[in-house]
Amino acid sequence: MEENSMKLKKVASVVLALTMVAGLAACGSSSDGDSKSGDAKTSESSGNGTEKTTLTMWSWSPITRTCDKMIEAFEKENPDIKIEFTYYNYDPEYLSALSAAAASDNLPDIIGLQPGSLTAQYADYLMDYSSYAQEEWGDNWKDNYPDMIADQIQMGNKPGDEGNYILPVEAQVISIVYNKNVFEKYGLDIPKTYDEFKAVCKTLNDNGVAPLFFGGANGWQCVNLFTMLCSQLDTTIFDKAQSGEIKWTDPAMVEAMSNFKLMFDDGIVQTGAMSADANTNGTPAFVSDSAAMMALGSWWCQEFTAEDPATTIADWDFGFFYLPAVGTAKNPATPVGGIDFGYGITKNCKNPDAAWKALKSFSAGAGIQACVDDVNNLPAFKGIEPKNTELNKDLVEQYNSFSEDLNSAMNQRIGEPTIETALQNALAGVGSGELTPEQGCQAVQDAQDAL
Repeated sequence: MEENSMKLKKVASVVLALTMVAGLAACGSSSDGDSKSGDAKTSESSGNGTEKTTLTMWSWSPITRTCDKMIEAFEKENPDIKIEFTYYNYDPEYLSALSAAAASDNLPDIIGLQPGSLTAQYADYLMDYSSYAQEEWGDNWKDNYPDMIADQIQMGNKPGDEGNYILPVEAQVISIVYNKNVFEKYGLDIPKTYDEFKAVCKTLNDNGVAPLFFGGANGWQCVNLFTMLCSQLDTTIFDKAQSGEIKWTDPAMVEAMSNFKLMFDDGIVQTGAMSADANTNGTPAFVSDSAAMMALGSWWCQEFTAEDPATTIADWDFGFFYLPAVGTAKNPATPVGGIDFGYGITKNCKNPDAAWKALKSFSAGAGIQACVDDVNNLPAFKGIEPKNTELNKDLVEQYNSFSEDLNSAMNQRIGEPTIETALQNALAGVGSGELTPEQGCQAVQDAQDAL
C-alpha cells in the first residue's frame, strides 16, 4: 500500500522499491498523525530497576495508528524493550532516508521492507535471521506461510545466497474494488465480460463519473494492473519473464502490454489517468462517489477503522471483483498479491535477540494480532484472524475472501530493482501513448539483457 504513492519517474536503483507506499498502495491510504519517532538508541528504567533495551525502527507501514497499536501490544508483553519508531511516506522520503543511512552506516535496528527489489538492495546491510526462525518454529518454519509468500522471502537474493532477510508481516490480494452506491445509482451490475465492462464504463463516463480510477503517476498501480493482465493469459509468464525463461518480448508479454493500452483506448480508465495519483486524487473521488472503481489491495479494508471515516466507508458501501478478461484474453484475472511488507534486522543492531522478539511479535504474535484487529491488511502468517467484534459484516466477509484467495494468488513482486524501474517506465510510456506495446516490452528486455 501494499501501497504510499510511487511517482513514475526514473530513479536510481538505490532508492527504488516495489509498490505500495504511504497512502493507498499496499500499506495505507488513511490519514494519520505522526507516530512514535526518533532513531537514537537510549536507555531508561523499566520500572523495576532494570534498564530497558531501546530498538530503533523505520518504516512506511503499517499506517501510524495501526503501528502504534502493534508496538503497544509488543511492549505490553515485553516491558523491558522499547521501540522508537520513525514513520515515513514511502516515496521518496523512506527510500531516500534508507539510502542516506546506508551510505553513512547509520541504519536503525529494524527497517521495513518489501520482498524482491527493496530487500535485495539492502541485503548486504541485513542480518540473516534463519537461525532464530528455525529455533522458534523448526526447520520447516516457512510452512507457516502460504507457498507464494514463502517463496517471496528470498526473492531477489543473489545466486547462491540462501539467507532470509525479510520476515513477512502482512500480505495482500489485489482486486477491483467498486463503490456500491455508484453502481446502484446507475443500475450497473458487476461485469463478467470485457464487453460488459466497456458498457459499464461508458455509462459512467457519460454521467461524468470516473470509471476505473487509475493512478498512473504511481508505478505500483501500473505494475499491479499489468500483473492482473498477465494472469489472464498465463499465471506463470510474469515470473518466467523475470527469471529469463521467456523474454519480455515474448508474444504473451506483448499481448498483456497491448491489453494494458486497450484499457486506456476503450475508456476503462478515466481521462488523464497517467498524471493522476491514486492517493491524493483517487481516494477522495472514490469515497465521494465521483469514481466507481479502483484497482486496490486488501489494505483498503483499513479505511473502516479510521477515525471519523466518510459515510461511504462507515457503511462499507464497497465490494470487489476480479478484472474481467480484457481484449484478447480468455480468462478473468486471478488473485494477484503476496507479501505487503515485512521487517528486517540490520547488522547495526546491537541487540538482535531483542529485535527478533519484536519481529516475531509483529509477524506471529500480539503485534500482528493488533494489526489484524485493525484490518490493516491480511496476516502473512497462517491462522491469525480478526478478533474485533465491531467490524462491518460485509467487510469481514470480504476480508475472509481475500484471506482465502491469498493461498492461490499469483506473485505480484519483482526481484530485480533495474527491471522494476524499466517495467514502470515502459508502462508509463505505453499508457501515455509515447511507446507502442512492442517498444515497451523491448525496453524491459533491454534492461534485463544489460544485467
